[in-house]
Amino acid sequence: MKKYTIWIKVLLPVVILSAMLVTVFATPALRRVFLKENTQREAFVPDAQHRFSETEKAQLSSIFRLYAHLDSCTKLYISGVFSAVDHADSLANISQEFIFSRNGNEFYYKIGSTEMISLADAFITISHDAGKIIVSRPKKLAAPFQLPMDTLFKVWDNENYRVHAGISKGDSVVSLTCANHATCKEYRFVFNPETLSLKENYMRLTNLRDPFNPDMDKEVHTVITLWKEDYVNGKILDMGSYLSGSAPQWTPAGAYKDYKLVNAF
Repeated sequence: MKKYTIWIKVLLPVVILSAMLVTVFATPALRRVFLKENTQREAFVPDAQHRFSETEKAQLSSIFRLYAHLDSCTKLYISGVFSAVDHADSLANISQEFIFSRNGNEFYYKIGSTEMISLADAFITISHDAGKIIVSRPKKLAAPFQLPMDTLFKVWDNENYRVHAGISKGDSVVSLTCANHATCKEYRFVFNPETLSLKENYMRLTNLRDPFNPDMDKEVHTVITLWKEDYVNGKILDMGSYLSGSAPQWTPAGAYKDYKLVNAF
């Protein structure tokens, strides 16, 4: 379960934005990589094949509009609370506040005491617990929401999900559920139907060691408390906020001046 916790932290920004997690859990090959799915459990599938009805297709269209809108948000700042509850291992539970910001192909994200900043010239990782700032060569992060809509639809349609949609306190709530799914029994999206701002993202992940016992599932829940489009906090995506000097002879700067610099550039 430690690996699961680490995986969640590494994929925080996509958990927040939901799309890459949708991609990961919708694609069997990726599921096996990230969850180490036991291929001997191939018999664990729903008994009856279900295809989306016309009503379900219409309900899914709102998710695709949300998906397309989020893809268009090249400037975005959000914050909230991320939690993961493992009903089979309470020691693996986590609950952390987070911040995520995007400006084109540059990203900032923070969860708990860890910050990661992906800039054009460097990739910076900061551990406040360890008092370290690590700088390495820039890493090309895939922008979220790259899976084509028709592909996503076909994947979901082939995995026996039922679609449910409604309104709660003015927000749209759309969920895909499959009680016997091998890896993810439920996706749920809560969003403003007018602005298409995401409010919540929820997933119920199957415990592969006890797949037929829903009480042993893992729940991943993201609640977004602040959503600002077309906004960039310049300081958190500014190299000078973290490092002074020039590559590769940097030194920690500003609030991090007393941190130990690990130069992996």
